Amino acid sequence: MESTLKRAVATLALAAVALCLATAEPVSATDSEGRPLSLTAPAARVVSLSPGITETLFAIGAGSRVVGVTTYCDWPVAAKSRPKVGGFSASTISVEKIVALKPDFVIGSGNIHRSVEEALVRLGIPVFTYAPSGFEEIARDMKALGALTDSARGAEAAADSMLATIAKVRVALADLPASARPTVFWEIYDEPLMTCGAATFQHFILEAAGGRDIFADLPGSWPRVGAEDVIRRAPAWILGADDHGDKMSVAQIASRPGWSTIPAVRDGRVVLVPAAIVSRPGPRVAEGVLAVAMVLYPERFKK
Repeated sequence: MESTLKRAVATLALAAVALCLATAEPVSATDSEGRPLSLTAPAARVVSLSPGITETLFAIGAGSRVVGVTTYCDWPVAAKSRPKVGGFSASTISVEKIVALKPDFVIGSGNIHRSVEEALVRLGIPVFTYAPSGFEEIARDMKALGALTDSARGAEAAADSMLATIAKVRVALADLPASARPTVFWEIYDEPLMTCGAATFQHFILEAAGGRDIFADLPGSWPRVGAEDVIRRAPAWILGADDHGDKMSVAQIASRPGWSTIPAVRDGRVVLVPAAIVSRPGPRVAEGVLAVAMVLYPERFKK
């Protein structure tokens, strides 16, 4: 009797799976690089190659479909328990581990993961590049991932919430003319000295939070700059992510030749913002905008 019942349950389970497969409809979306990706059915198994991608998948309601992540994927907490395929850079990622997870598609960050993406494509594994810059692009790519993972409603809600929070900050600062907004140097790295560049979401975070990026005239992403240029442009603030450790204290920056004359250094206006909300192109960039606004305009944005 018990064995008959088990066989019946197994038969019903197989029938349910077959029905889902039979009724599933193809899905498609376009990635950050304008390349279309089509699947015969919404993906049930997805591998993420960066923390920002992982958070985005969980935020749109596709967390249960994430079967592989990197060692840096620490948000939300549930992501930490997923199998690891390597670190962030392409050289640390194992294509073999990805293949073993049998993903329906893999999400990478474009140029950073190009060699991995190319290897996967050669093996017949679909790849989606998630490398948005501005807020609208982040929202667009969130919705694209929603379409591919049967999470369209969650993606739309998460994207709309992100954009609404950013809009509130902009409205709160709308009465401030450009001349009244402080100049800011956003430091990405110190050796070599790098800033965000006008094509990065850090630049958009800074501008939305009411700051004036002193290197807004530099196109592209992560340009190197000269210390002399920073000194000459004399920013009122110097900001960066808190994963710099002791590389961005007021004392350390003041010890750089000539930097003690910069208003930001002279007045002690060197501030680190949590890296998780300003270094990952996902829904939490809205928190990054608010955090930077609170630094620049504490009288308008109370903690």
